[in-house]
Amino acid sequence: MSTSEIIKLRDNCLTGQEKCEQDPLAVIEIIANKPWNRSSLSSYLLKIWEVSENVFDKEKDDTVVENVVESSKEQFYELLDYQYYIKQRVLTNLNSGNLLERMLIHMPTGTGKTKTCMHIITNYINFTLEEKGLVIWIAHSTELLQQAYDTFVSVWGHLGNGSIIAYKLWGNKEIEHLDLQLNGIVFCGLAKLMSISESNLKLYERLKKDCRLIVFDEAHKAAANKTRKIIEDFMCMPANYENRSLIGFTATPGRTTEDSYDNNLLTNMFGGKLIHIDSDILNQINYGKLKALNTVAEENIIKYFQERRILAKMIPEKLKYKQQFTEQELQILGSALKDMGFDDKEYTEAQLTILARNKERNLAIMEKLRSLNIERKPTIVFACSVEHAKMLSAMLTLEGIRNSLVLGEMDSMDRKNAIEVFKKRDSGVDIIINYEVLTTGFDSKNIKCVFITRPTKSIVLYSQMLGRGLRGPLMGGNEECILVDVDDNLQAFDNETAFSHFNDYWRV
Repeated sequence: MSTSEIIKLRDNCLTGQEKCEQDPLAVIEIIANKPWNRSSLSSYLLKIWEVSENVFDKEKDDTVVENVVESSKEQFYELLDYQYYIKQRVLTNLNSGNLLERMLIHMPTGTGKTKTCMHIITNYINFTLEEKGLVIWIAHSTELLQQAYDTFVSVWGHLGNGSIIAYKLWGNKEIEHLDLQLNGIVFCGLAKLMSISESNLKLYERLKKDCRLIVFDEAHKAAANKTRKIIEDFMCMPANYENRSLIGFTATPGRTTEDSYDNNLLTNMFGGKLIHIDSDILNQINYGKLKALNTVAEENIIKYFQERRILAKMIPEKLKYKQQFTEQELQILGSALKDMGFDDKEYTEAQLTILARNKERNLAIMEKLRSLNIERKPTIVFACSVEHAKMLSAMLTLEGIRNSLVLGEMDSMDRKNAIEVFKKRDSGVDIIINYEVLTTGFDSKNIKCVFITRPTKSIVLYSQMLGRGLRGPLMGGNEECILVDVDDNLQAFDNETAFSHFNDYWRV
C-alpha cells in the first residue's frame, strides 16, 4: 500500500490517539494488532482486497466469549415516549381497515413532529404497503420539503426494509416513466401539485391512482379552497383505485381564532379526528400504577414539556419605544395600537409600513439587537416587511455587526447559504433577519432569542414565530429562550393558549 492509502486507512478506521499517528509504519503496526472480526476496519480491508465479508461466516466460532461490538458513526435516536404514543395511535387508525381514513396529528413546535411522522411512514411502508404504492408528502415551501426529505432518508436508513425510491417533486423537478406503477414516497410542493393538475394530467392521474397515503405538512393551511380541492381529488376512490388515508400534522389545528366556517372546513377535512399528546396516559406508561394514580397530570402541555426539558422556557421581554406618529399615520393605524387581541382583522400593508418606517421604533430595535449581539445570543428576527428586513440588515452591517438576511425573493441557494452561515456557531453570525420565510421549515437548535418586530393578530402566525425558539435541551436546544416583543405587538395569548385554542373543534 502507498503512504496515502495507509493514511486514508488510518483516517477511516482508527479512533482517538491512534488516529493522530503520522508514521505509516506505526499505523500498519497498530492495524496489525487489531482483532480480526466483524468491524469497520476488517470490512474496509476486505473491500480493498475485493474479498466478500462472507469469509467471517466460515470462521464463525460459537465458543468465543468476548466480541467487539461497534456503534454506528451516525447518531440515531429512538422515539421518546410521547412520540411513540402518537405513532402507535396513528398506526392503529391506518390499519383499522376503514375506507378513506382521515386524522390530524397535533404536536407543539419543537417536539419532533417531522421525525415522528417519518417513523410512522417507514413502519407503514414496511408492514402495510410492503413497498407497493405511493406515500405523498405535501408541503408549501422548499425548506419544509428538503427538511422532510432529509429526515426520511435518515429514518429509512436505520429502519427501512431494503431500498426505496424517494422522489423530489418541487421547483423544476419532474417524474418520468409514467407508464409503470409508482412505488415509494414523493415529496411534493403544493404549488407544483396545483401546476401538475392543470399542465400534466398524465402525471397527476398517475399520482392519484398509485397513492396510498397522503401526508400534509402544516395542515392548518389545507382548508384553503384550491388546496382542499387537490386533497379531495386524491381522497376519491373510484372502482379501480386502492384504499388510501390522509394524515395532517401541525402545531396549530385551526385557521383563525373565531368560531368560523374555515375552522369547521379544516375539522371536517381531517374527519374531526385529532391525535394529540395526553400527559395523563404518559404518566400511566412511565410510572407504576400506584404512583400514576397519585400523580396529578400536568394539563398545560407546554409546561409539561418544559418540565421535561423537551421545550425551552420562554422569557418574555417587551420592547418599549416612544410612539410618535403624524395625524395622517394615526388615521391609517386607526385603532390598531389599542385593540391588540387576536382576530381575523390582520394588519394592512399600509399599517405595517408605517410601523416599519417609524424612527423611534427602529432605534429601539437596533439598540436591543446590539445588546443581543454583544451577549452572543443567536437571534431570529421577524421583520414587518421586505423593506424593513433589508433596512435592519443594512443598519447592522454598517455598524460592523454580521448578520444573515433571508427573503422569499432571494434565490433558493442564497437563502440556504444564509441559513447555514447562521447555524454555524463559529461563523460569527448571531443574527438572522427574515420576512415571512422562516416561520416554518426552519430548524436551528442554537436560537436563544426570538425577536418579533412585526405586529400580528394571527394566532397561527404568532405561534409559528414563537415556536422557532421552543426547542429544549433534550431536543438539542436551550433551557431558556428570550422572546422580545415590540410593545405595539401586545401579546393577548400565551403559548399554551395558542396551542390549545382549537381543541373544541376536534374529537380528542
